[in-house]
Amino acid sequence: VLQWHSYEAYDLPTKTNLLASSPKCNVQAFSFDNAFGLQFHVEQTNETVPQWACVPEYKSALESTLGQNALEKFKLDVEENLKTFNNSAKIIYDNFKKII
Repeated sequence: VLQWHSYEAYDLPTKTNLLASSPKCNVQAFSFDNAFGLQFHVEQTNETVPQWACVPEYKSALESTLGQNALEKFKLDVEENLKTFNNSAKIIYDNFKKII
């Protein structure tokens, strides 16, 4: 999946279930009763990063995190991994449909 955070939840209220985490973001996915939340992106296409890049604040946040020319590197990384991202998205969506 793709991680692009300008803002993120760092901790969860009590009785909330942590479903996924990563070294870069402790709270990646969570649930509470019948509600689910994701802080990563599974909705990738070839146009996702270029569309997000049109928002100056997004580009600035990315470069402050990953350095100069981060947007181009990020775009290439998404292009190289798009098939994997889309396969992961299908698994996530299919599993989600099973539990709702």
